[in-house]
Amino acid sequence: MKDINKIIFRLCRFCARCFIPRYRVCPSTRTVAPAVYVVHHQNMSGPIVSMVWFNKPVRLWVLSVFCDQSTCFRQFYDYTFTKRFGLPKALAAVIVFPVSFFVSGLMKVIRAIPVFRGSKSIVKTFRQSIAALTQGQSLLISPDVDYTETDSNMGEMYNGFLDLEKYYLKQTGNHLAFVPLHISKREHCLYEGEAVYFNTEDDFKQEKVKVYDWLLEEFTRLGSHLL
Repeated sequence: MKDINKIIFRLCRFCARCFIPRYRVCPSTRTVAPAVYVVHHQNMSGPIVSMVWFNKPVRLWVLSVFCDQSTCFRQFYDYTFTKRFGLPKALAAVIVFPVSFFVSGLMKVIRAIPVFRGSKSIVKTFRQSIAALTQGQSLLISPDVDYTETDSNMGEMYNGFLDLEKYYLKQTGNHLAFVPLHISKREHCLYEGEAVYFNTEDDFKQEKVKVYDWLLEEFTRLGSHLL
């Protein structure tokens, strides 16, 4: 099944590359694996461009509603296509029905990790993520508070994903690398930033604030092209 999913993913990526302009990857000075890559959502542009053109395999964090056909349908029908796009409900239903099957099926193909935001089930997200990381698989996360923001610079982020450090350190004894991934639409380039790590000398809450700030600083550096 995994081999079939890989073939389907490569086929989907090949098709996507026919429509999405090419982005070259500008890597950092050293390669880190596994890592948690953090990318600006930019109203879906960030995750899509990264999954299509980034040259390293990653497991994408995706809101849980998109990983199941029925909840995906409700999300698209109740909000995305009717309230956000303003389509009549009858037309939206016709469009959303096949789209919900495609999107939820694609999430299985790319082995996306469901994010159960605001729910106790978020524990499942962390368990799957740590399992992937300890197997050497990297993650791709878009933690934007305002995911519709189209500005190229990363804005305010949810910081819950940084808790992955605690569980990864407990499992492996090593610190987890958090790597900013900046997308320059003007230069058609994916800039891979320097990895940011926690420091064991301070308590976790203090370090969490520092790592959050360091990530934003690295995003600013990448956006300024001071490479």
